[in-house]
Amino acid sequence: MSIATDFKVCADGKSFPRSIGTFLLNPCFHSVALFRFSAALYRIRLEPLAKVVWYINRVIYSVDLDYRARLAPGFKLTHGLCVVVGAGVVSEGPLTLYQGVTIGGLYGSVRDNTKRGGGVFSQPHFGKGVVVYTNACIFGPVYIGDDAIVKAGRLVIKDVAPGEKI
Repeated sequence: MSIATDFKVCADGKSFPRSIGTFLLNPCFHSVALFRFSAALYRIRLEPLAKVVWYINRVIYSVDLDYRARLAPGFKLTHGLCVVVGAGVVSEGPLTLYQGVTIGGLYGSVRDNTKRGGGVFSQPHFGKGVVVYTNACIFGPVYIGDDAIVKAGRLVIKDVAPGEKI
C-alpha cells in the first residue's frame, strides 16, 4: 500500500516509538495521507468526495495536491507549505518536494500533448528518486529523469536528463 511506503519515507527510518510522532504530529505526512485518500476516492468514482478531501487538505495544510495526479509510493513533502501538483502529473518512483514547488501543465501552449513512448501527456512526468527544492517551478510536458535534482528557484520547461542537477 502506498501510504505505508509514504509513512516509512516520512519517518526517515525511525523505529516505532519515535515514528509515532510522525504519525500524530507531522503535517507533511498528514497532507500526503489526505492526498492518498482523495486519490482513492477518485479511483472508485467518488469524485465529489475526492474533491471535498482535496479541499480540506488545501485549507488546513496550504497544499494543493490534485487527486488526479499519479504519484508513486514514497512521495514526500518536506516543509510542504504552498506546494502545487497539477492533475496530470505522474511520478514513477519516490518524489521529494520542498516548500513552494509548483508543478503543472502549460495549457493553451503549442507544447501541449507531447508524445513520449507511445503515450501523450501535457503535464510533467518524473522518474524515480527525483528531488525538487524550494520554489522551483516545473511546467509543461517535460520529463525529469531518474535521480535528477531541481535546485531551488529554478524554472523548468525542458526535459532533464537522469542524474542531472539543474
